[in-house]
Amino acid sequence: MAVKYSESEIKENFKTFFEEGYSAEIMKIGDHYPDEMSLEISYQEMVLHFGDTFPRYVLDHPKYTLELAEAVMREMMGRGDEDLDVRLRLNGIPSPRNKIIRDLRAVDLTKFLAIDGLVRKATEVRPRISKAVFQCMRCGGKTVVEQDFSSHILEEPVGCGSCGKDGKKTKMIYLLEESEFKNYQNLELQETPEGLRGGEQPQRLKGWVEDDLVGRISPGDRITMNGILDGYPKTARGGAKSRNFDIFMRVNSIEVKEYEYEEVELSEEDREEIRKASEDPNVFQNLVRSIAPSIHGMNEEKIGLTLQLFGGVRKSMPDGQKIRGDIHILMVGDPGTAKSQLLRYIANLSPRGMYTSGKGSTGAGLTAAAIKDEVMGESRWILEAGTLVLADKGIAAVDELDKMREEDRSSMHEAMEQQTISVAKAGINARLNARCALLGAANPRYGRFEEHENISQQIKLPAPLISRFDLIFAIMDRPDKKKDLDIARHILKVHHAGEVISNEKEFEVEKRFEPKFSKELMRKYIAHAKAIKPVMTDECMQKLEDFFMEIRGSGGDSESIPITARQLESLIRLAEASARAHLREKVIAEDAERAIKVTRYFLNQVASTEGGFDIDLVASDVSHSERTLLNEISKIIRNMAELHEDGVPEEVVLKEAEERGRSRTQVKKELGRMSRNGTVYQPSSGKYKLT
Repeated sequence: MAVKYSESEIKENFKTFFEEGYSAEIMKIGDHYPDEMSLEISYQEMVLHFGDTFPRYVLDHPKYTLELAEAVMREMMGRGDEDLDVRLRLNGIPSPRNKIIRDLRAVDLTKFLAIDGLVRKATEVRPRISKAVFQCMRCGGKTVVEQDFSSHILEEPVGCGSCGKDGKKTKMIYLLEESEFKNYQNLELQETPEGLRGGEQPQRLKGWVEDDLVGRISPGDRITMNGILDGYPKTARGGAKSRNFDIFMRVNSIEVKEYEYEEVELSEEDREEIRKASEDPNVFQNLVRSIAPSIHGMNEEKIGLTLQLFGGVRKSMPDGQKIRGDIHILMVGDPGTAKSQLLRYIANLSPRGMYTSGKGSTGAGLTAAAIKDEVMGESRWILEAGTLVLADKGIAAVDELDKMREEDRSSMHEAMEQQTISVAKAGINARLNARCALLGAANPRYGRFEEHENISQQIKLPAPLISRFDLIFAIMDRPDKKKDLDIARHILKVHHAGEVISNEKEFEVEKRFEPKFSKELMRKYIAHAKAIKPVMTDECMQKLEDFFMEIRGSGGDSESIPITARQLESLIRLAEASARAHLREKVIAEDAERAIKVTRYFLNQVASTEGGFDIDLVASDVSHSERTLLNEISKIIRNMAELHEDGVPEEVVLKEAEERGRSRTQVKKELGRMSRNGTVYQPSSGKYKLT
């Protein structure tokens, strides 16, 4: 039989509890009210003081018991007869009262619960009336009407409480200055992606926040919302109240999860297993082998993805400047090369991974938006977080980046470098955190990747955006007898292993495609490693410096730029990620060598020229050699203009350029580009003039 407590017993219990440990805090609240109005206590402290029975009763009857506790607080302040809005706020609510949104049921109504999730929307802070004062125009008497918190309609008195006249015989005037207001904000909590199973869609719950809790939370924050689950009837046709209820939470307290991967719980057994795994000399190879083992080859790409999962160290400089630690990776390649599979695998593997497709995403859906929404019966502008904000401190995998509209892609610039999202619309000016790594995939514009074309010309992405990626992998599908045979056998074995196991031999086949570390262990390993902030050793810095200076001096001529400082910062992030993968406190020479190897691989793929490297192949629409050729062609046309007033014939341009050592094919290609961008025009077929 359930234990029941009388009003006097509840008040006496809270009085002894407060007197033992919170007298000073309560007196301070009384002295500083209304600037301070809340006392926060842990549920576990109540359990230590009372045992399980009374704290459980508080959670089952929260509205009644908390009101009595707040009355005790006013009495201890010596202000028991005053109507002060002091609040007792509970946090640290354990399971089974700590739930996810989809598990909420009718039995949970009116109970005190804790709900974990991430904030999807947040309205602006506005005053909301709690007690409305009306004055009778006939007798001057005043009537106070307590307002229903769940209703958006101002409740008026049916008549005067002083003279007894009903509303038809007298007029009741609302007195704004004598009424009482509370600060109010509406939050919308969404289930975290790591808690979902299969193809489930995240469910949402509204939270109504009052008093000193307002204005603390922004969209994208991961929080635990503690409070009383309540409901209000939906409105049926004709304005009648429906039998079906919508649920919401009267928020009592909010716990913000400040640290990375806090939701991944690590036991001592987990930490011991992680430590043993890290002591294996081949730990990094084991981590790489745990990335999509059913996808054949792509070893260098998987190394880059492994480093992205661990990431570098985010730094705050003395002048306030922030240097990102997250590693951005772009995968460009031919169709059917498993790019999308890799993206989905990484999004599922990362403790805070989000996957979306650029084809079905807008800039607002990726970043953040001010939208108009119905909040308690009224239309309001509210802030809604997008994928990059929701993936804060995780990985955002965006497939088909090239399918996005140009205006939507431009919204990603700030998120990739500054790792914030700025919104200025409808009176809302906000800056949200987007401290996530971006893993993007794009298809070449003409279907297949061309090795001799600039990467910025092959995909519909602006060069400044491409230059923000730390690593760019070109995944090409080229006929190769040995490689094709290996892939064919691998795919056939993968499909065979996925079929029904009927004997011992088939079981052995399946074991070949199991990841070295399970997905659960990988998530825990990453969560543990992300807490380490390794520092570069002198040997590491020297190796990175030598590589940077070597590449800088490898340009074909003194005017070309083979590598920039942006790539040096990428090298640092990659080396730090390698140290984290080994659970090291220092970044050593081995980590620098791994970063150099994967960077050299990326540069060889997309930034190599006959004379070395040219980063303009990645960072701009025109490479240095193309820029030089463009200038030469312009000079030829300008010099020949006097001899050919109606336009310089193409053959003349080709012959003059050929004498200067230029290929006719290159010159023809550049003339076509110059015509398209308006540098030259053709007054008649086959003749050119400068614009």
